Amino acid sequence: MDTIRGTVHRVIYTNETNTYTVFLLRDYDEDTITCVTYQEAPREGDELELAGQFVEHPKYGHQFKVKQQDKVKPDTLGGAKQYLLNLGVKGFGEKSVDKVIAYFEDDILSLLKEENPVAILEVPHLRKSVKQEVYDTLRGEGALQDINHFLDACGLSPKWSRILFQTYGLAAVDVLKDNPYVLLTVDTSMHFSVADRISSRLGLSPTDTNRLEAGIRWLLRFLSDNGHTCYPMEEFIPEACHLLGDYADEIVAALENMLSFGELYLKAYDGMQFLYTPSLYIAETEGVRLTEGLKEEGASVSLAIEAFLSRFEEANAMELSQEQRAAISLALEEKVALITGGPGTGKTTIIKVLVDAFQESGLSRILLCAPTGRAAKRLSEATGSEATTIHRLLMPVQGSEAYDFLKNEDDPLEADVVIIDEASMLNIQLYYSLVSAIPPSCHVIIVGDVDQLPPIGAGFVLRDILDSQAIPYQRLTQIYRQQKGNRIVENAHRINAGQMPILDACDDFSFHEVHTVKDMLQTVIALYQQELQLVDDELDAQIISPMRKGSAGSTHISEIVQAQLNPLVKGKTGITVNGVSYRVGDKVIQVTNDYDLDVFNGEIGSVFAVSKSMIQIRFPDKEVKVPLDSLPSIRPAYAITVHKSQGSEYDVVIIPFIPPYGPMLQRNLLYTAITRARRKVILVGTESAIERAVNTVEHTKRYSLFKERLQHKV
Repeated sequence: MDTIRGTVHRVIYTNETNTYTVFLLRDYDEDTITCVTYQEAPREGDELELAGQFVEHPKYGHQFKVKQQDKVKPDTLGGAKQYLLNLGVKGFGEKSVDKVIAYFEDDILSLLKEENPVAILEVPHLRKSVKQEVYDTLRGEGALQDINHFLDACGLSPKWSRILFQTYGLAAVDVLKDNPYVLLTVDTSMHFSVADRISSRLGLSPTDTNRLEAGIRWLLRFLSDNGHTCYPMEEFIPEACHLLGDYADEIVAALENMLSFGELYLKAYDGMQFLYTPSLYIAETEGVRLTEGLKEEGASVSLAIEAFLSRFEEANAMELSQEQRAAISLALEEKVALITGGPGTGKTTIIKVLVDAFQESGLSRILLCAPTGRAAKRLSEATGSEATTIHRLLMPVQGSEAYDFLKNEDDPLEADVVIIDEASMLNIQLYYSLVSAIPPSCHVIIVGDVDQLPPIGAGFVLRDILDSQAIPYQRLTQIYRQQKGNRIVENAHRINAGQMPILDACDDFSFHEVHTVKDMLQTVIALYQQELQLVDDELDAQIISPMRKGSAGSTHISEIVQAQLNPLVKGKTGITVNGVSYRVGDKVIQVTNDYDLDVFNGEIGSVFAVSKSMIQIRFPDKEVKVPLDSLPSIRPAYAITVHKSQGSEYDVVIIPFIPPYGPMLQRNLLYTAITRARRKVILVGTESAIERAVNTVEHTKRYSLFKERLQHKV
């Protein structure tokens, strides 16, 4: 390998997801060298020693491909100042650095080379917290390089070095050598094989207890991410052998050990043994207990229901259907009730009536909630009553794990009535968190469309409650919102019944036939541009794709739309982070729950300001400043997936639907996509793809005993 030394002149590009970085190094001969690395991005002004090799890139020319990257300790006072400034310690700016150098003078050079520079804590006139962080950071500089070298020797990117140091400090390398599978807890998105690579380099046995138990935990998390609350042991063992190797006896022994220590739970049912993680076992069992508790306490409201309904109809110049009246009566007479139905069956009207009915009966503390911000906003607009997301209602504990909320059994919500809309999106953990916070005296109404896509996460609460018949329910089948020409509702019900939608063009439903990805992209973008001119708000026109990845996926569509509709031209502010460009005017979506910023998964807004340190986004209900380290949770949203659209409605929905989407061409996915539109649906694709979806019913089973527990079979 070649070795070069110099100062980082400029960082051109960095992708925090895989730490790929391009920067310019100015060597001691004042020559500028383009360097590429997969290590943590350096700061401008860092003095580095790099080991690697010079290569010729077919597009970008002569480059230095970095294999090993070490910071060089300074040998001048000017270099020491830059070194200290580049530590990036908050509150340790130029004035503070000058105080340090004035205090130590030339001795600062030897101090920075010490393994334990404890003398930095003696500097006067600096805040104690700042001195402590500078000390910790200086100690970490050497540790970081040790971690980098260790990961590099194992054939891995140093992208995890910083978080490993933050978690384990100076002992990080020793921790990894003792148990490389701690990496799986540091980055839960990591595939098991990555940690396995370190284990193999260290020569650890494939039947090592740490390896087997880590593989079991990883596999159970993978299965829960794919919808399973539990998993039958007879199927889990082969899955574990596929992941870990043919060591069935050793895997069984590891499982027995974990069960004995309460790390896993096992439940027998119908001649099978079902394996649980503790969190999902508690969510399922306690979710049932709390549901039963809500049913047991209290009685129907004090209200002459028929007389009230007659007054409501007269005051609002409307006539409720018999199914709607039955659903309203059920919700007022029972402590817990479930109302399900497809689009146009009047679910939102029922909620509006119930709000008035409960208020007239004297129950004034009524909480309306939904899983997503857009669904809550739509519920507010439709009912005239304030609605909120479930997460905001429960008040997440900042900096904690998901599903950790301030509102719970010990500190319940102050409510007489809780109405939950879009309940098809409830997974078992969110449902458990919600019912934990509902006081036993409260009336609960669960509303949703059971034919929508199943929720992200483990379980399918709405379907299980309905199938269990443990809660009184009303199924709505009569299309109430069936004005003349409402093709959206008609076609949604046709698809749900396994019939082809009517594709003849009309004002609210049209089909544009294309056969290639290229033609699909051109047509979708042209239609999107056209529809943007016809909506009051750009957020009311949305492209919805069956999948995220690939040439026809939502990510690629968004990139093309951004390039054509919002190009980075002179005078327009933008920034690129993790390979993603953010520009003023971009439509973006939050893809995870960020409790610190109070922005949650699925919320869509538009960028109105960009700086070197943050972007500012205007969401429908707030404006948020998003720092650079939170930007990986923000993605362009010109196109989103059907799953991300769930719980939301838009004036206009454009749906690409072509054969390359393959296994994603399913009935409930097409049904869900179409029902996101209020005013117009535009399908772009082939009739064969639509027909395949209509005839394909997802049969993938989600293992759960929630329904059986509600039925007292378990």
